[in-house]
Amino acid sequence: MLPDAELTRIREDLETCLPDTCNILSLTRTSDSQGGWSEVWGTAGTSIACRLDFIGGQENVTAGALMPYTTAIVTLPQATVISSQNKLEHGGNTYTVQAVNLGSWLGVKRASVSKV
Repeated sequence: MLPDAELTRIREDLETCLPDTCNILSLTRTSDSQGGWSEVWGTAGTSIACRLDFIGGQENVTAGALMPYTTAIVTLPQATVISSQNKLEHGGNTYTVQAVNLGSWLGVKRASVSKV
């Protein structure tokens, strides 16, 4: 097991290696006063260091049309708060967070995302 100070130093070093920045979005629902909800995606975190790696693409049939579906892994600083309830903005594109890997990475946090 690494001492806490060493793990902190490794995390800081890894964060400087992340080449891009991204924003984490969270959903806010407010009553529309007519029995329904209005949904607004607001920015929960801005300019977070990240790296986006595309791992594959495929096409799905939606309403009789082929729709591209792109999957990627985003690497973020370990302390980043993110869950499958969030979305991610990167390079002018928005991604849905599919899952967050909480177990095997001590230095960084990784999440699988798909392009909206």
